[in-house]
Amino acid sequence: MSGNGVNKTKFRPIFQRFGLRIAGAAGDGLQSTGLLIQKYLNRLGYYVIGHPGTQSTIRGGHVWQHVEFSSKEISSFQRKLNLVVALNTQSVEIHISDIFDNGYLLINSDKVKIDNFTDEIVRRNINLISVPLTSFAREIEVKTGVLANTIAIGAIIALLNLSREPLCETLQKRFSSKKAILDYTKKALDVGFYYYNENYDVYAKIEAPTLKPKHRFLISGNEMIALGAVSSGLKFLAQYPITPASSILTYLIKRAKKYGIIVKQSEDELAAICLIIGASFTGARAMTASSGPGISLMSEAFGYASMTETPIVIVNSMRAGPSTGVPTKMEQADLNSSIHMSHGESPRAIFAPRNIREAFDITVKAFNIADRYQMPVIILSDFALSESTTNIEPFDLDSNIDRGLIWSGPTEEYPIYKRYQFTKNGVSPRAFPGTKNAEHILVGAEHDESSHSLSGNQCGLSLSGDLREKMFEKRFKKLETLRNELTVPDFYGEANAEFTIIAWGSTQGAIKETIDTLNETTGNSWNMLSFVDIFPFPFEAARPLFQKIKFGIMFEVNYTSQFESLIHHHLDWKPKTRINPLHGETPTPDTIIKELYKVVKIKEPVIEAQKIATWPLQTDNNLSVGK
Repeated sequence: MSGNGVNKTKFRPIFQRFGLRIAGAAGDGLQSTGLLIQKYLNRLGYYVIGHPGTQSTIRGGHVWQHVEFSSKEISSFQRKLNLVVALNTQSVEIHISDIFDNGYLLINSDKVKIDNFTDEIVRRNINLISVPLTSFAREIEVKTGVLANTIAIGAIIALLNLSREPLCETLQKRFSSKKAILDYTKKALDVGFYYYNENYDVYAKIEAPTLKPKHRFLISGNEMIALGAVSSGLKFLAQYPITPASSILTYLIKRAKKYGIIVKQSEDELAAICLIIGASFTGARAMTASSGPGISLMSEAFGYASMTETPIVIVNSMRAGPSTGVPTKMEQADLNSSIHMSHGESPRAIFAPRNIREAFDITVKAFNIADRYQMPVIILSDFALSESTTNIEPFDLDSNIDRGLIWSGPTEEYPIYKRYQFTKNGVSPRAFPGTKNAEHILVGAEHDESSHSLSGNQCGLSLSGDLREKMFEKRFKKLETLRNELTVPDFYGEANAEFTIIAWGSTQGAIKETIDTLNETTGNSWNMLSFVDIFPFPFEAARPLFQKIKFGIMFEVNYTSQFESLIHHHLDWKPKTRINPLHGETPTPDTIIKELYKVVKIKEPVIEAQKIATWPLQTDNNLSVGK
């Protein structure tokens, strides 16, 4: 029997890729539920991506967790999906339109009023699955409402014809010291699993996993940045909590003793950057992390770090602005403010990791660049990269640490210590407190080679003016040296393509899947350029790439096309058209393709992006129920 009274059709496709979203109210425990599902799927050997959805409220509101998994590698999640688990009526109202026709809707029948959606469910042949999650949860443990989520997971596993054992192993590991919790959690899993099998005969099967079970590890973008910092020799983190950068702070606080670092939750963001400048002065590698409003508060001290040539690393996890903006949505609108952060002019480096794995390497690179060139380095992440999760192949965490030019005593080249000595490449010797004959101060005013201020009684003298010009040349000479060291991406997609999408940062994964879909389903050829080394822009290395572009489409999540302006400034290049989505939700392949329809004339109709990724490969009419 179908068990729902609405859809009596047996639909048993085999999927290569499957997307599900569990939605409810804040406080329903959906974050931990989403992570539990991802860990389970990773344990089975699937490629996994997770992404949170939250409203911008301090308390309450609607939240969801999106989980996508596949037997083949995936680079992004999709807007459209196969299954929605709705814990309340609002969840159905918000997410039912994202379910594919012939997809699945699992509802908590204790809380969801489904009558208003029956017509759409029938019209689109959505398989309705009704489970009294709240009632079952109270029967197991009256005080633990989140057991409803575990019951739902049991039903999901039954629907997908997967084994429960790997999830039981995950629960055993998680609650090994809490037997009572482990027992009723396992019972909740069984209740959902057996209820589904006893009441429904609609099953979806996923292609067998292709990864080694239990081999990969699940990690978020913020956690990968934190891990990269530790691998780089981080000794001091100062940070004030702010969405979506807070999980860097919480991740490192829990592991501070293990990693041998000091973590300070500062009173505000201005204090945080001042603390790391002081820590760096003593020789410790130091970092802070924040988002738009907090980064703005750091501006004055950022100039101080630039003037004193103190190496620091700042993570800006961008969110929608200006002002408070939309704290829980992604945007790429802080590029210009990062390039021009603080008054006056001063060098800095800016990198924008394009995926979670790359976030580790970019963080290592940021620390080395900061030390070698003695300047602040900004890592531009965003909500999508910071809060998304994926399972990563284990890799060597040992990193090459380059502290740059450190002065520990007289040498032939530097017999006397001068903190801001003029050199060919602009990089001066740096000494730490306690080094004999290396006394100096971090003066925020313009200064001479020995760090003496030029803004006092020397101000206005001809020597002072000459030194001022030479110091400017010295600082910016480092920027030109660094520019030649930075890299440009290779084209991804068809060689000599008719259309090229140019992007930067975290949109790489979604555009990559877009390119694959367009090359498979249209009569046109497509490729992309996705940049990670942003500033100083390596324009000489980039010039040959832009000369190859036939029809350029700029894609960035800001209103004024900030990266495009940077490219145009150096190369006098402009795209044929541009896409600047500002709705707040993370761009996905299916939403990008819809935007491309509006700006590009495509020869042949494009098959809907998600259908390529999740269309049933075959139908299995002899499907056996999982155990």
